[in-house]
Amino acid sequence: CSDKGNIPENSQLTALGFRLIHDGKEFPDITFTDINGDIKKLSDYRGNVLLLNFWATWCPPCRAEMPSMGKLTDKLNSGDFVMLPVNVKEPGDMVKTFTAEFGIDFPVYLDINAEAAMAVGVTALPTSILIDRDGNAVAAATGALEWDSDEMVSMLRNWTR
Repeated sequence: CSDKGNIPENSQLTALGFRLIHDGKEFPDITFTDINGDIKKLSDYRGNVLLLNFWATWCPPCRAEMPSMGKLTDKLNSGDFVMLPVNVKEPGDMVKTFTAEFGIDFPVYLDINAEAAMAVGVTALPTSILIDRDGNAVAAATGALEWDSDEMVSMLRNWTR
């Protein structure tokens, strides 16, 4: 049995806008690229608590939550927490321009053909999935969230201890 850390209580997750995932299926080891075109796999990040966020530059709720995601990364500079914002179906140069214009200074990733998004059942943007250290999806949310709220930061900080 591995140490899963302090996985949040179900009530805490639902209060923050997540729906619980109890399907018992292993989460797909999706692939995507970093902004420089280097291939990444979800399994590369095993051992960390992951926030997998699918987004697009044309999506108003996606744009709205980006500043709070940046603040979250500033507040949770723990090696056990990794945020993976994966842009869906947009070329790297467009995403680079967007991140420069909006002052986004955290890494973003690309899913040019939406293969990763489709593999995990994304039907709307933004969609965020919380994944535990063993690579299991714990909860998901559709729509913009306040990533830097005290409650969210506290929940993620406790999980990554």
